[in-house]
Amino acid sequence: MKTSLKSKIQNLGLRNTLILAFSCFIIIPFVTIGGTLSWLYMQSNRSMVLDAAVENNKQIVKNIDASFNPLLRLSMFPEHDPAIFQMMKKDYDALPYPLYERGEDFDTAGGIIRNSMMLYTDLLDSVAIYQSKNRIIVGRSNNEYMNHRYLETEFYREPFVQKILQKRGLVVPVGVHPERLMSTNSSPVVSIGRAVVDPYTKDILGLILLNVGIDKLKTLWSDIHFTDSTRFYLIDENQNIVYSNNPSEYGLPAAGALGQDIDFVHGEEQQTRENDMNYFIMSTSLVTGWKALTIIPKNELFGFVNTIVRTILIALLLLLGLSIIASVYIALGITKPLFILNGKMKQIAQGNMDVKIDIQQGDVGKISVTVDHMLSEIRRLIQRIYNEEQAKRKVEMLALQSQIRPHFIYNTLNVIKWMAKMQGAKGIEDALTAFSSVIRFTAKTESDFVTVNEEVEFIRSYTKILDFRYMNKFEVIFEIDPAVMEYRTLKFLLQPLVENAVFHGFDGIPYKGLLSIRIREEAGNLVMEVADNGKGMAPAQLESPEPRGTADQMNSIGIRNIRERIRLHYGEGYGLSMTSENNNGTTATIVVPVMKQEEEGEPE
Repeated sequence: MKTSLKSKIQNLGLRNTLILAFSCFIIIPFVTIGGTLSWLYMQSNRSMVLDAAVENNKQIVKNIDASFNPLLRLSMFPEHDPAIFQMMKKDYDALPYPLYERGEDFDTAGGIIRNSMMLYTDLLDSVAIYQSKNRIIVGRSNNEYMNHRYLETEFYREPFVQKILQKRGLVVPVGVHPERLMSTNSSPVVSIGRAVVDPYTKDILGLILLNVGIDKLKTLWSDIHFTDSTRFYLIDENQNIVYSNNPSEYGLPAAGALGQDIDFVHGEEQQTRENDMNYFIMSTSLVTGWKALTIIPKNELFGFVNTIVRTILIALLLLLGLSIIASVYIALGITKPLFILNGKMKQIAQGNMDVKIDIQQGDVGKISVTVDHMLSEIRRLIQRIYNEEQAKRKVEMLALQSQIRPHFIYNTLNVIKWMAKMQGAKGIEDALTAFSSVIRFTAKTESDFVTVNEEVEFIRSYTKILDFRYMNKFEVIFEIDPAVMEYRTLKFLLQPLVENAVFHGFDGIPYKGLLSIRIREEAGNLVMEVADNGKGMAPAQLESPEPRGTADQMNSIGIRNIRERIRLHYGEGYGLSMTSENNNGTTATIVVPVMKQEEEGEPE
């Protein structure tokens, strides 16, 4: 029997053997690992949710304490600010001009509140400073509205006002209450209050009240719904609801919303308790004494865990079935793709580069895609090399056509120069000398490359001609690192940039132009900068292929030709960049690789 089973397995063939092996290797780990993970998840997730609720409560309380601490410091402002403290001691009724004094002090105090207190924290909604002697508001954060009737008849008798005054300078957190003094709609707020006490006489001069709107208060935390019916409450020191998932409960007694569960609110600063229906997680603020309470229904908590476990089991079964199906396809498709791949590779070996393997199945399919990409890249590179050579020849021809090649012009200019010298025309002689140097440089056709020294001398002559033409309208500064003078670079890289700076940048400016030409070596590259203090350009001009139109151009190679020649000779990663702002000059920067004298055509 044993021999018969072994022989049957050996006679299954490659495909069936692979299917059987894949199925065994997949089913056994899936059943073992899936069952173990499901059991562990069921045991651990219940405590994880409760721990997360506890940490969320703690974080809410920390946020409240961290946000209210600055308010405690602000509540001491009237005692520390000399101007406000003097206002608190005044008896305005005894002054010769009480209304004038009150108005002046009200403006001063209001400015201090708005500029020194309201800017200190975004949590504050409003601030009011109350003076007991005259029972008036000497300063408040807004001037739009104040309920004078409420101030005169009810404000002083408010329980929280009396509590603040009784505490004689201690901070008093005030739970949720309607803001009736400076609000037209009595919006609910919580407050920090402190009595202002004369440190010498110990007399109570008044109080300061800092109000925080409920809408701003709830930005200190995010509502995390651990289950659909999870409830969160923030309860103040008077057992009133400061915040709830249900906005209609704001300001109501907590006993009305919680019923018998209100008993769980009392106790330690941090506790987790439960009854037959719910878990209760409570944390207490050390600054305000308020309590954050999260109530999680037990049935929803465990139902959530069970749902997750069932989802995991279903997902594992689906993955198991899909894995078995995938193993069957892998086994069935492994031989045919190998045969096709072998035939295609033979065609490639014979030189047929247009072969497309186009196998989609399994790892062999991945190999075929890689080979197809490789062949496509080879064909693309061949075509790119051909196109670049054609473009390079075209650009070189355009550059040669732009040069003033006839030596007849150079020789004629020399004759005119000697005639000017004999006649004592020094200015004409200098101009012709500079122009002859330009012609001699442009007539050199033996190579596209020159030394940095040659390029700089050409620019010196060129700018000298422009200086004669524009009659000392601009000044040129050369800052050339001596170490780069013998490096090689492409001809005519700087001339179009200088031309643009003079013809466009200095056109119409009411001051003398300054042209700076800097060349240095930086990180293995040759960096050439042409900067001017001219009228600059708008960003839209920089984005166009030719940033500057130059009607009087002597050389028409242009900005686009510079970029194209750099790309063809040096490749990607090098080129020309320009920065400019209107009325703030332009800076053009060319970056090319360093080339020594012995090199020609290949960057270092």
